[in-house]
Amino acid sequence: MTITPRLVAKYLIPDRDGAQVFVDGTGPVPRLEVRNTRSLRIYELKDQAELTAEFPAPSSGWWPREWVAPDLSFTVFGTTTGYVAVTQDGTRLWEQPYGGWEVGRWGYLDFSTVRSSARPAAGRSSTGGTDGELRMWLRLPSGLPDSTLILTLDAEGTVLARSMLPCGGYERSVSLLWDENDEVAGVTVSGAGVPSTHYEARWEAGAIVLGGQLRNGSDDRLLQERDYLGMDSTSTRCMTVDRRRRDITWHRLPTYEVTATLGLSDLPVPGTGDCAVHNDPQFSTWSGFVDDETAMVTLYNPYDEAAVYMFGRENWREHSHWLADPATGALHGRIEYPMPEVDTVMLIGDGTWITEEWDAVYRWRR
Repeated sequence: MTITPRLVAKYLIPDRDGAQVFVDGTGPVPRLEVRNTRSLRIYELKDQAELTAEFPAPSSGWWPREWVAPDLSFTVFGTTTGYVAVTQDGTRLWEQPYGGWEVGRWGYLDFSTVRSSARPAAGRSSTGGTDGELRMWLRLPSGLPDSTLILTLDAEGTVLARSMLPCGGYERSVSLLWDENDEVAGVTVSGAGVPSTHYEARWEAGAIVLGGQLRNGSDDRLLQERDYLGMDSTSTRCMTVDRRRRDITWHRLPTYEVTATLGLSDLPVPGTGDCAVHNDPQFSTWSGFVDDETAMVTLYNPYDEAAVYMFGRENWREHSHWLADPATGALHGRIEYPMPEVDTVMLIGDGTWITEEWDAVYRWRR
């Protein structure tokens, strides 16, 4: 069975040639980020794509990463040599050099607001509040193989605290965890092919104080074997995919009890019917909740070594998008788009999803 989606909006990508495009669906309004060697432009995807901010690049050439302030007043660019905060008029607010460190791989920055004199409160760059004094938490190379340096800065870039944490270190990703009161509650360390490790932490006497290592719960053990795909709006159900990409499973939270599973054997035979474009399909991590009553499941063809050997390049991998019932795992059908080749998909969570073509992004609804 095929499903014809309804087009909600088409957003043309301005100055597409040579630009990198990213859709951020984490905030209340999806954003389109367009990067080129000159600037970062941010559009809100409403009825039309509305330009809400533009930040000149701190230097010519590409930068590996950036972090946008919650109120869009500035962006922190991770350049090849340091963090650089730039306003929309091009003013450099502050810089924190880190030499030749690979910020694209190991850099970290988060925003928070101080809501009381006691402790800083955390927020995310896309949705965090602005009703308080802004704080930034950024990682710098510690110079030690098994430690992590986190700086706490105010909006002007003044260093308020330097926290040397005895965890993480070389070739490890490090991020802070926050509790329900928006306070520093822990640290997560991952990378180098080992399971993630979680530590207790707290803000005390002007620094982050690391506590003991947390024991892995059922969710940690599960996610060592499966990849997390998202959670519904009620936080009572989540989706995962096994690392071999052979099944998608829905779980009841907080116990992670399995409530439904969809395996490759539940789909049409590869090369036939709605699976005609697939020769050896696998489930993709571009899957998740469309809304609380509907899930999207994405299939793709794996890397074809023989085709690369024969043709000298990897041809486009066929993808297909399917809608399913998260309560039972039953398929509703395959989505049939009016364009022939659609691969990536961004799920917004409100019943719509976004796909990308070369010159435009499209927002769809069933």
